[in-house]
Amino acid sequence: MAERTEQNSRPGQQIRGKRGTRAAAVVILAGAAVILFDAIGIAAEGGIGPQQPGFFPMIVGIGLVVFGLAFLATTTLWPDRELLERAGEEHDGVQWATVWLSIAGLVAYSFLLTPLGYIIATCLFILALTWVAGSRKWVQNVAVALIFPVVVYFGFTELLGVRLPAGLLGALL
Repeated sequence: MAERTEQNSRPGQQIRGKRGTRAAAVVILAGAAVILFDAIGIAAEGGIGPQQPGFFPMIVGIGLVVFGLAFLATTTLWPDRELLERAGEEHDGVQWATVWLSIAGLVAYSFLLTPLGYIIATCLFILALTWVAGSRKWVQNVAVALIFPVVVYFGFTELLGVRLPAGLLGALL
């Protein structure tokens, strides 16, 4: 691979790289805040000790805070020019419409999971995601969208004893 120099890097790539890496650091910190908030709620009910249910989420949340702050520091205080340039190049190749439609689909899935049930909501989500990703193999997409949620549902409910929402199919299941 050819070595990059300061002269052949594009300033626009570094600006996009700065924005993208800083945004990633902020998203990591926001995720850490959500995990810590939930972990504190769990710890308030069951305690913080190593045998308690809030222990592991607390460790993960603290780890994400440390990682997020370190990542934010390396993108703001001590910027890594090679990282910024690579991030800018990768930013150019991202199909942002696909990313945002996938996120919107995931949000819709989270709202539809309980009322429709795991099987129906997951089937719809898989079909939508395959369409957004550009797959037009409808027979294959429908087969996966029907088989995967059913297998996962029964695997969790019957084998693991974890109840997933039955939703509209509650009378049949």
